[in-house]
Amino acid sequence: MAHKTLKILLLLGIFCLSQPVFALFFHLDGEHLWLEAENVPIRDVLEQFSRLGVEVRMDPRIQKPISARIKGKELDKALPTLLDPCDYLLTWKMLRGPLGRIPKLHSIQVFMPGQSSAARPISEKPVIFQVTRGVSGQSPEFVPDELLIGVRPGTSYGPFKALMDAIGGVMVEADPTTGVYLIRFAPGTNVEAILEQIARNSMIAHAELNYVTRLPTSQSSSLPVIPPVQPPADGAIPVAVLDSGLDPRAGLSPLVTGAWDAVNPSRPLGDSQGHGTQMAVLAAGLLAADGAGATGNALPLVCVRAFDDEGKTSNFAILQALTYARQAGAKVVNMSWGSSTDSQFLRAAMQMAANQGMLLVAAAGNEPTGRPVYPAAYPEVIAIGGTTAAGRAWEQSNHGDFISLSAPAFATLPANSGSRSGGYVGTSIASAVVAHALAQYLNQHPHATPAEAREALLKALSAPPAPSGYGAGTLDAPALHRLLTPNASPPAP
Repeated sequence: MAHKTLKILLLLGIFCLSQPVFALFFHLDGEHLWLEAENVPIRDVLEQFSRLGVEVRMDPRIQKPISARIKGKELDKALPTLLDPCDYLLTWKMLRGPLGRIPKLHSIQVFMPGQSSAARPISEKPVIFQVTRGVSGQSPEFVPDELLIGVRPGTSYGPFKALMDAIGGVMVEADPTTGVYLIRFAPGTNVEAILEQIARNSMIAHAELNYVTRLPTSQSSSLPVIPPVQPPADGAIPVAVLDSGLDPRAGLSPLVTGAWDAVNPSRPLGDSQGHGTQMAVLAAGLLAADGAGATGNALPLVCVRAFDDEGKTSNFAILQALTYARQAGAKVVNMSWGSSTDSQFLRAAMQMAANQGMLLVAAAGNEPTGRPVYPAAYPEVIAIGGTTAAGRAWEQSNHGDFISLSAPAFATLPANSGSRSGGYVGTSIASAVVAHALAQYLNQHPHATPAEAREALLKALSAPPAPSGYGAGTLDAPALHRLLTPNASPPAP
């Protein structure tokens, strides 16, 4: 072939001299398949589909080896011979973006004739974001073998596809809101070098590494248990929590109007980290932070799992989580996490979400560096610093010109059965407090614009903590009362 393709070469069974060495070449390009395999287990072949973002299910009793040489055949013509005597089922989806509607294989099921119900996910392992710091070891953390790419207006799919073939990239997913494409390469590819190679290409508006963000470290792992939850009123505006998910044992299901796993969309929403569940409890208003005051009304929730079981996420997962939150009807988005790595794609996503009428709230960080943390530092995002219950600046809260306001960062959460109650602290809590307050305001004033809600919040604030660098004021209990109580007295000068 004159151009590079995504090639996956596997040498299997090399650790035992009594076993043969298996070689597998695999390349999937839209509806066409290239495959060279000699006596390769079917599971190893199907795992290559999985690596390209295809959901794969197979009857675990099927153990047949694959021997084949396929050169650019359409899947529907290649698979009957390849998988015989098994049956299979393919589903397709359309990637929607600036390049138009592009068909992509969504799922493949392999099973014995008439026994489709026996197909199971090929891997029960949770999706974990792999992390690298690049060839030099000095780059911000990013997902290896992936790039995020945005194209210039007017770019058509044909020339872009030719460029991807030339650099060995395969389009895995697209975010329809931002128009960003997730491109994946063969394992071990130096994507930093490819990034430099395509930076000046006339079709590329912007390209960057798929940067990784980590959840803040929790000071307790207990799962909050809350009083019985009453469903919110019909038509109530939900608050979205983009975090580590939601634990079904917390009892919040009556409040959940939208739930999605952006890391592994095929699995039910859960929360192995606990952080997302805690933030959901606070953002819904079921429990109040120390010194924040309670509103007494529980809000509906849109819960999105954007972080893996190790507390990591990628920028592309965040883009997709934001898209889902908007589609689910959330007007306020809580992001109790952040990274020191700036991203043009993440910045553009926040701008677009704000332009679509969403109020974005994010934690400023739990290290008092004074340096920006993203997404909090983007102008469209309300950046939240942390205070004590008494209204003093929390010594570990970040500070700086980018911070919009501060809120209580301490909370005492009941524990689940058999565990002790937990004390928590962090700007994560402060962010959830502000997100709840803004969502309550919008539910009281459903015709208010985001700008009006933000202005009302700022006007209601109490004096900021000393020293400077903690924003325009503090959302303490009196400020919350002023925000949500008609004709309440203004704050003292």
